[in-house]
Amino acid sequence: MIRFACKEDIGNIMRFISEHWRENHILSRDRELFEFQHLWKDEVTFVLSEQQGEIDGLLGYIPYGSGKRDVMLALWKTLKTPDSMLGVKMLDFLRKDPGVNRISAPGINPRTEPIYQFLGMPTGCMKHWYRLRKGSLYKIALVRDFRIPEVSVTDFQIKECDTFEEFLNFCPEECLMKEHHPYKSFDYLKRRYFFHPSYHYLKYGICGKGKKLVVILRIQECKGSFALRVIDGIGDEELLEYFTSFMDGLMEQYGCEYADCYEAGVQAEVMERGGWKLVAETNNVIPEYFSPFEQRNVEIYFMSQIPQAVLFKGDGDMDRPN
Repeated sequence: MIRFACKEDIGNIMRFISEHWRENHILSRDRELFEFQHLWKDEVTFVLSEQQGEIDGLLGYIPYGSGKRDVMLALWKTLKTPDSMLGVKMLDFLRKDPGVNRISAPGINPRTEPIYQFLGMPTGCMKHWYRLRKGSLYKIALVRDFRIPEVSVTDFQIKECDTFEEFLNFCPEECLMKEHHPYKSFDYLKRRYFFHPSYHYLKYGICGKGKKLVVILRIQECKGSFALRVIDGIGDEELLEYFTSFMDGLMEQYGCEYADCYEAGVQAEVMERGGWKLVAETNNVIPEYFSPFEQRNVEIYFMSQIPQAVLFKGDGDMDRPN
């Protein structure tokens, strides 16, 4: 039987994750984080498959609001059963739900791409960009190419949105309704970036040429050093190119070795004019995994039903503690 989870299932889901996904996985031992990520009001955001009262498959998802909303897939695991299509049936169960608009999934296993393509869900690989800080000692990154593109200082208005009220004053509803972006409700954004139980996010609004963008960042500590990570962009993503000189100042302020950004759907020219370089086009190593730390480059694959989807690392469950 395939069904949606309820609150009474949470303990069993956490146990299943520990026994069949990874022992000591954070979602199997941290109830607060589990509920932050997978309890949306009274909805436990998992599809379950059961046989004789025992879970034999689960599919997590993260809703971006209430009603008919865009959702992101998260943890997906099925046991070996006589039904080789069980995982596909669970995904089909979710996408046919009246409360689901469009499904996306950053962080998919590339081996599952044929499943999504079979279901008519396009896949791709996110681009990984970086920008070094001049004069930094690099402990997190492995740097062989030290070139840093020059950028012009702009007079675009940039302001910090430290509180949700400041965010609302800067970011009107139309910022949330951009073509190619998943629609993220104010309720979701408030919860995600202002009340995260483990992470503190920096939020900056940039305004110019009749457009607005809120850039979400997080400082990552590792090995006694720091990196500045671009986590999300709410609004007109083309304004990213005008954020760079301000971001350089943030790297100086916080002592960050570099900034990095995983994205899909942003025009490459925007990032290049903004002084970013593609990791894949250099011999530099800009790590993705920090707990535990792995000094290697990582490709992040994605699926999305949104045409030419604009996605960032903050979408789905990629930016969470491990």
